[in-house]
Amino acid sequence: MKEEEIVEKLQRLGLTKYESLAYITLLKLGPSKATDITKESGIPHTRVYDVLSSLHRKGFVDVMQGSPRLYKPVNPEVVLERIKEDFIEDIENLKKAFMDLYRGVHGEELPEIWTIQGFDNTVERAEYVIRTAKHEVLINTPFEFLKLLKSEIRARKDIIFVIVSNFEEIPDWLKGDNVILAKSGGAPWLMASWIIGDIEYALFFGALPKDRRREKFYSFWAKSPKIIQNYMHWFYTIYFDNSELIKPLNYEKLPKPLTLVNIRTLITVLKMAGLPRKAEIVGKMVDTKEPVNLRGTIVDYEYTPLTANITFRYNGSELKVGGIGSYFEDVEGEKFILLE
Repeated sequence: MKEEEIVEKLQRLGLTKYESLAYITLLKLGPSKATDITKESGIPHTRVYDVLSSLHRKGFVDVMQGSPRLYKPVNPEVVLERIKEDFIEDIENLKKAFMDLYRGVHGEELPEIWTIQGFDNTVERAEYVIRTAKHEVLINTPFEFLKLLKSEIRARKDIIFVIVSNFEEIPDWLKGDNVILAKSGGAPWLMASWIIGDIEYALFFGALPKDRRREKFYSFWAKSPKIIQNYMHWFYTIYFDNSELIKPLNYEKLPKPLTLVNIRTLITVLKMAGLPRKAEIVGKMVDTKEPVNLRGTIVDYEYTPLTANITFRYNGSELKVGGIGSYFEDVEGEKFILLE
């Protein structure tokens, strides 16, 4: 990277041009006198002491007392890591402040669905869904689009993938123990593409463009458990359940405990892992809304286009546990943790 580019990036981090030049010069020279910094950097002698004092306050420079006084650059990794932590904290605080501001004015949460314009932006959002997922990702999309997500999928060995596509063969990067693959089955395939991460994010779009440069392309981005639980239901009942399973999960090789957030993903995994299975359920009682954290054994499940639940043996009794939005079951499960 050229020095001009480094100066520009340091300015974006909050340094002035002179401060950026002084820090770069110190990295080159090591501990130095102010006069040496002036000669090497071109910073006017009348300004250099103020510049170095400012860098010291900002944590970029240490002052070594003596005669003459020397200035030493702080390790760049230490400085940049501190800046990164400060930025992340500021961003999180701003996100909360913006949400509170919107809620205070409008009396409701921010809109739950956004329109994404541009094919490249859609790819970036799909990558983001995979990169930020904590437990599971559901994907229904043409293999042409799936290939664009290759590096992100291959990098995540710590989550479960359930992928439906028009496979001709299974590439090596989709043969991981944590991947379930199904070959799309007919007309439902033509309807849409979905990339869903946990209960947090979902991306939806129609047919892929034939010419990405000329055609306008739009996708839809959702961040709402209420909406995404419906997307997950449709993913399974419209796509996965009407497709041919071509690669099951290698359950025994997966690290445990294994956490899932969708009841249909859980049952799909249980079909491959077998029963009974010791598990922990995090959720709430349907009748009282009381939060619960139950440890017991999954002994059965029910799975139809309309119903998905498990039978959970706990403290000598059996409870019916469903997913988010359950009302026929005893427990509304938010997390399903397989312990063995």
